[in-house]
Amino acid sequence: MKTILLTTAALAVASGAASAQDHDVEYTALGRHIRVDPALTAQLADTQEGLTQDVAFLLRARQSGQIDPNTLTLGGFFKGAYFHETTDTAGKFPILNRFPDQHGSGEENSDFVINAAGLTFTGAVGDWLTGFVHTEYSEVTFTRDQNQFQTREYYAVLGNLDVFGGYLAYGRKTIDFGEQFGYNPFTHSINQHFFWALADEPVLELGYIADTWRVSATAATGERMLRTGYSTDRDGGLGTNFALKAERRFDLGDDRALRVSASYLHDTIYNNNFTAHTVQAVDRFSPPNAPRPPLVYIEYRTGLWDIAAEYTTPRYDFAVEYTRSTDVWSATGFDTDTGQAFDGNRHLDALTVMGRYRTELLGHDTDLSALFSHTTLGPDNTEFDEAFQHVLGLEMHLTPQLDLGMEYVFNDGFQPFVGIQDVSLSGVQSNVGIVGIKARF
Repeated sequence: MKTILLTTAALAVASGAASAQDHDVEYTALGRHIRVDPALTAQLADTQEGLTQDVAFLLRARQSGQIDPNTLTLGGFFKGAYFHETTDTAGKFPILNRFPDQHGSGEENSDFVINAAGLTFTGAVGDWLTGFVHTEYSEVTFTRDQNQFQTREYYAVLGNLDVFGGYLAYGRKTIDFGEQFGYNPFTHSINQHFFWALADEPVLELGYIADTWRVSATAATGERMLRTGYSTDRDGGLGTNFALKAERRFDLGDDRALRVSASYLHDTIYNNNFTAHTVQAVDRFSPPNAPRPPLVYIEYRTGLWDIAAEYTTPRYDFAVEYTRSTDVWSATGFDTDTGQAFDGNRHLDALTVMGRYRTELLGHDTDLSALFSHTTLGPDNTEFDEAFQHVLGLEMHLTPQLDLGMEYVFNDGFQPFVGIQDVSLSGVQSNVGIVGIKARF
């Protein structure tokens, strides 16, 4: 399977190189109505940046002419990397874009992992309707409960910014909550790993986009999402769970800007102490992809709020994001066996601070990045009190279709979502080296 996908990625790069042209030139190789656009794919298939910005990006791309009416833009992407990691505690590898059981039981592990490979389809009908479909193969899935091939997103957007700033989006998509981004090539920040909300059942998003600001409101069902969202009323219909977001950009001249956002998600997977990763595991109330059931089950609504700021310039960028729960996470606030509240309970939160510097290396545009993340999980002086992440990254943009990335990651603390009270060790430290590619057409 890996050989087939690597060959497909190579063909995709070649196809993109032959077909990519300026946006004001028709893509005649496939006809006027069927096109490829590596820049469009780079935005819509990115798993590190722009996760919650895709609807606004699509509508602005239509307004600018990057997406023309009555066209279908095909995209292909591949993201894979070689990992070499060590840990000071056998079997404890707290890297944040793989699961604990994917690393092995020793103190050293090496592997090539396909993070994501697939196709995107962006369709524009007339001046008002835009559709997007994202299909994906990934080796970072919950085996038994999830297929490695998934349709991660499929939704339609009704809107025309030339006429009116309002829009309506419906389908399976990332919830417009927070930014959940990282400047580094591969590894998710703690904020993104914990709080990126991706729907399973269709959601309804209503928003307004202006020149320097935008707002949105999302209505979702109560069922557990693919990521983060989940209601105490899991059988509730559309509107049982919801999210709100407001964003403002300040233009500071000389191509410098400050963008700030504030978000709220009403209910989440952090609302109970049975830490199951999938709907199937929730229904089983048992492993795999879930811990042993707690002897005392505790559940109450626990939402999230998020604030973020990003300062961008032609040479460097700087960003900070903070996410915090509206209540104590019951899985770290109460003893799993007795239900007794721990002393010194703290709300779940995460802080990410990062920077990026643009330069040139060996004749290619190159981004140098540094990222720091910290999370508070539970009471101080427990094995599940807090964790730290440090990332240094380098990404060379070899062509519009191909990037080469490298990372060094240092993690301090091992606190997996599943069975957090049973297996956490706060003193675990791991070191990871990553080399990989991103390809697209």
